[in-house]
Order: sequence, then structure tokens, then C-alpha cells
Amino acid sequence: MGMQQGVFVTGTDTGVGKTFVAAALAFHLKKSGVSVGVMKPIETGVSRSSVGGSDAARLRAVVETDDTLEAICPYSFGLPLAPLAAAQAEQRDIDPAKIRQVYRVLSQGYECMVVEGAGGVYVPLARNNDVIDLIARLRLPVVVVGRSVLGGINHALLTLDALRRRRIRILALVLNRTEPARSALARTQERTTVDLLRRRAGVPVLGPLPYEPGLAGRFRSSVLKSARSAAITKLAGLVRAAAR
Repeated sequence: MGMQQGVFVTGTDTGVGKTFVAAALAFHLKKSGVSVGVMKPIETGVSRSSVGGSDAARLRAVVETDDTLEAICPYSFGLPLAPLAAAQAEQRDIDPAKIRQVYRVLSQGYECMVVEGAGGVYVPLARNNDVIDLIARLRLPVVVVGRSVLGGINHALLTLDALRRRRIRILALVLNRTEPARSALARTQERTTVDLLRRRAGVPVLGPLPYEPGLAGRFRSSVLKSARSAAITKLAGLVRAAAR
């Protein structure tokens, strides 16, 4: 399967499950016989002692690549701040052109690249340069990860609208359960959120993925289980179709 393609996984917010979805998608594609590379161009909140548990390290471990963490994540910062603020705290600059250069070199070794962003599309990376500008620079179609809880509608539709304004291709909206729906009211809120988004999003709405408690301690096993789900299977099919 000669894809020579990739996908950019962004979110409606931070903590919505971008790494989880990116890892599950990459694993599914790899198990389907596709050569997959991963990239997390910018990550914050990564100290020297926690680098092994970083998003970049988790993606690297799931696809079992020999690429260095420095290639997968060219910009890593210690403070858990927005990328621009974290970079400024270390008196460093984020150069989107460097990210594109690293991406181009890395992607030459794979049929498909799965690239995970930082936060949402308007998270600032440099002066007058946000995540959405990086997406446009990489010229990749996008998967948006959002929450299935109350409030998820507005965040998802705003993100989709921002991408459309830049004429960026959107493959799907993947909804993720970031908290359990323990009450009847919570279940109704989720059901109506999903139903309304399917009517209004204008793109395939997949999920919601099951809530995964204790994800930090069982990331790989949860990813492998999710990679077999109907939502990730459909998402992988959309990625393949986009490459044709």
C-alpha cells in the first residue's frame, strides 16, 4: 500500500485524548500492514525524569520505531504551559520551518505519518504562528479529537469552523469519553451531544471511545484495545481513502 501520506491529530482543547487516538490509529495502521511513523513536534511539561512517560515516548513505543525522541519531538519543554510561554520561559524559540524540515526527513521512511499537535488549533507556537499555521504548513488532513460531554458541541464546532476557514481538509471528528457517565443525566448529556454533532459537524463523527480509567498506568493495553474498536477502524479507513 503506497500511501506516502499522513494525518494531523488535533484537539478541541488540551487533555481531550489526542495522544490516545493518535497512538490507537498508528497501531491499527501498522497492524494492517502500513509502515507508520509518528511525530509530536512540540510537547510541554516534560522534565528529564519524566521523558519516558511523555506523549512522544508513548507514541514511539506503540509503533516500535527506532526514530529518536529528538526527531519525533523536536521541541520539548519542562514547564506545563502553552508552547509559546514554555519556550519563552527557557529563552528558546519554536521555528515552524524546522518542524516541517524534520517532518519531511522523517516521513521519507514511512508510508504514513501520524502527527499529534499540542492543545487546540489556536494554541500559539511563535509570534503570529499558531498550531493551525503548522497544520497548513505540513499540508496534512486533520482528525479532530473532542469531548463527548456537555460543552463538547461548541468546542468541536468552533474548531471545525476554524479549520474550514483555512481550507484545511478534515477527515473526522473523534469523540472521546474523558470522564465516566455515571448518572442518567450524564448519559443523556452525552447522547444528545453526540446526536447534535452528527447532525451539525459536516464530517464523520466517530465514537465516543470508552472511558479509560487509570490510563497513565495502562496506556499501551488501552491503546491496543481501542485500536480494534469500530471508531478507530473507521478512522483508519478514512486515512487510507485520503491517501488515494
